[in-house]
Amino acid sequence: MTDHATEPTTAEMLPVADGSRVRTVVGALLRRHRGRTAAVVVLFLAAAALGVVMPACLGRIVDAVASDAGLSVVSGWVAAAAVGAIGAVAVTLWATRVLTGLVQDLLAELREDVFASAMRLPVSAVDDGERADLLSRVTGDVDAVAEAGGNVAPTLLSAGFAIGVSAVALAAVDPWLALAGLASAPCYVLGTRAFLRRSRVVFRTVRIREASRSQAVLDAVDGAETLAAFAGTDHALERVRERAAASIDAQIEGVRVANRLFRRINSGELVGLSAILATGFLLNLQGTITVGLVTTAALLFHRLFDPVGRLIFGLDDIQRATVGLARLVGVIDLAAASSAMPESPSPAGGVAAAPGIRVRDLTFRYPTTDRGIAEVTIDVPPGTTTALVGTSGSGKSTLARVVAGHHPPTSGRVLVGHTPYYLSQELHHFRGSIADNLRLGAPDASRDEMVSALRAVGAEWAVTALQDDPAADLTGSTQSPVPLDEGRIQQLAVARAFLADPAIVILDEATADVGLHHRDAVEAAIAVLRTDRTALLIAHRLEQAATADRIAVFADGRIVQHGTHAELLASPGPYRESWLAHSPHPTQHTEPTREAETP
Repeated sequence: MTDHATEPTTAEMLPVADGSRVRTVVGALLRRHRGRTAAVVVLFLAAAALGVVMPACLGRIVDAVASDAGLSVVSGWVAAAAVGAIGAVAVTLWATRVLTGLVQDLLAELREDVFASAMRLPVSAVDDGERADLLSRVTGDVDAVAEAGGNVAPTLLSAGFAIGVSAVALAAVDPWLALAGLASAPCYVLGTRAFLRRSRVVFRTVRIREASRSQAVLDAVDGAETLAAFAGTDHALERVRERAAASIDAQIEGVRVANRLFRRINSGELVGLSAILATGFLLNLQGTITVGLVTTAALLFHRLFDPVGRLIFGLDDIQRATVGLARLVGVIDLAAASSAMPESPSPAGGVAAAPGIRVRDLTFRYPTTDRGIAEVTIDVPPGTTTALVGTSGSGKSTLARVVAGHHPPTSGRVLVGHTPYYLSQELHHFRGSIADNLRLGAPDASRDEMVSALRAVGAEWAVTALQDDPAADLTGSTQSPVPLDEGRIQQLAVARAFLADPAIVILDEATADVGLHHRDAVEAAIAVLRTDRTALLIAHRLEQAATADRIAVFADGRIVQHGTHAELLASPGPYRESWLAHSPHPTQHTEPTREAETP
């Protein structure tokens, strides 16, 4: 019943777009802003051109001093160098401002597309794999792309144009000096290729392992009581430790990859500058070039140090952003593919003659991970409650979602007498009045019916507020007439279900996110909701399961035990072992509860 996997494979994650698809999406975004994109290119090109004015002027100053050209000539070149430097800074700032606005608009559009796509994903797509993968994409990956777009893009564009213009200017000074500067190329090319080849794998691994670590933490926190009941706490904590260690190892390897690149870049700078100075010395001895031109060439090459370094060092952020973009585009494409797929009715569906639940040889597999449930057969007779227990990932919630209609069965049959009402552990806080909240479940409910539902579930606080002020706002604020906490939010959720009056309810760990001081009130409300209804109860504590008519114990997607609480305690197996190990009163609830008739 324990999960021995410590790290998910990439197959368990949501899809990742390839480079071609990412370029297509980015290109489509840029085409929406053609004017500003062209302005950015022109401005950065102008800034790069102004940037070579100073090295050229300094070379002229050297020649003027060497030839005793006079103070007025030197002063003229100094003034020209100052104008070029000031102009380069001014135009660069202008270009950066235009680019920043463009990038922010593009990121806003991308973020909207990603979040809209995430909201359109079917439940099966999110459940297929680890929930933290989607969470890491709409948080960490969005942040990585935003950081690269807001901070790195201006720097890299400026560096790219500066490199291109400086290389052309160096060749114009003297082709031989430009060729000498190419001596640095092997260091740059080999270092960059090695970095790109290794870093993409490393940074993708970092993102995957961060998502994996987050999922392990979520599983350990969300399922703390279930893990404790089935002696899985130590395994869950070990899983968190192993995944955290794997995430740290991946980040350390990323630092090592970057450090190797830095060493190769520094070597290239030394080799290139030495080659230019040596070549310039020889050419000057031959009288084919002046000292000033050699100075200009050396300054132009030295001017390449900063932009080349920024460009190559920025590959770290570019790689992170590229991986993040690929993962975000993967969400967009998955949502588009899911929307394009026609919804087909379940081939195994049906309607039972009575408002009960019948499951026959049910198998459901998530298409990516192949996890799920296999050959499950179980009955929940009308008016009874069956509890499903087991560790996280054992299949109990998957069965509940298939019965609720969230996923179509892969094979087998699910027969329900009426449409089930599904109440999950997630706390949904809706703004508006108490009446607005309750009428989400029953739009035509009268005031008396709402009061009856609230009293039935023990929410007297809401009855008082509704009677005193029918428009009492539910904002959760301390200044609100009716401040909300997790207990009251879930009590209202149970009242909505009670007001809807369903024949079948599915309670998927409905008290898991409710604090201890509110749990008794919410469990009492759920007990009222279950009365005279068919209920499928996914229990995260064995004490909850003990109140059910029958209990099914899940492990590895299958039912391994099935019976009443008393029957399971009387038989050797995981239920008895967990009850005796974790119940504060091992002899409590040993008498048989009301036993359901076997259909």
